[in-house]
Amino acid sequence: MKRIDKRVFYLSVGAFIVLTMLSTIAYLAEPTYKRSEVTAVVVQKGTLFHKGHFLNSTIFGEEAALSHYPTKITDAIFGHYSYSITPPSNGSYTLIGEAGYYVSAGKEKVYLVNQTIFNYSGNFEGSFDRQFTINFTKIQQENNRLGEGLKLPRMSYDIKIIAKVSTPRGEFSQVMPVVEGVSGLTSIENTEVVKRETETNEVTFDNFIIGGLKVSTARVIFPLGAFVFGLLAFATWEPKRKLKISSIEGIPSGIKSRVILKDIKSLKKVSSIVGSPIIHYSIDGTEIYGVIDGAVIYEFWKPAGGS
Repeated sequence: MKRIDKRVFYLSVGAFIVLTMLSTIAYLAEPTYKRSEVTAVVVQKGTLFHKGHFLNSTIFGEEAALSHYPTKITDAIFGHYSYSITPPSNGSYTLIGEAGYYVSAGKEKVYLVNQTIFNYSGNFEGSFDRQFTINFTKIQQENNRLGEGLKLPRMSYDIKIIAKVSTPRGEFSQVMPVVEGVSGLTSIENTEVVKRETETNEVTFDNFIIGGLKVSTARVIFPLGAFVFGLLAFATWEPKRKLKISSIEGIPSGIKSRVILKDIKSLKKVSSIVGSPIIHYSIDGTEIYGVIDGAVIYEFWKPAGGS
């Protein structure tokens, strides 16, 4: 085999081994992976603005927006409910005022009658506003009527405002109780609610391996390259040729000394110098080539199984 062919053979074998290993890595790796990405932050906000109407206008005037209203002189509360969603979305809503009439049994409230004070509903795009009125005078009159009719003089009532919103981007609800405290003040709780939610989307990404190459591409290129270099290595490979020596068969005799040479080339040089042919014989199954020079024989012992 020529020297250039040997280089091609060894390079081909090396490339075949490397590309086979890379092919294995490519097939062990996942070609893609998934990751959730935030596509939007949805913010829903409901806010109740309110002001009271007073029977006695000497202190606050007829109307005023307070956090707490004097119960005895407040005959109505005017409310303005505002809702918005960002990013804007369409949806529907209901805004309901409820009065629940009850009697106390120990620490438990036993509700006997529930009435709707107001009930608004509609559709919207991005936001809506709705005004309403809570008339305490009418509610107290209804409480007195029910108490007399049911012979329950200790009947009381609770009031709450309920907002419910439905959109493609999520639901929203807000319950705002009207609380009459023992201190003689009335307030509305939970007047502002903000709900934040994230919208995510699962995205598929290509997986990369050595050299920034896609796994899916590597699964094609590396095995193909290994196949090509495997063929090239096979095409440039030649088995080691058996050693060919021109010799004659014979058995040396009259030999007084032996000189063992390390290779056949040295034996051929001796044959050329002394002008004697190379003879071939065997001792105990070992092939021996020799050149006789008088009483001296120069020998090359062929290794067992050697070429």
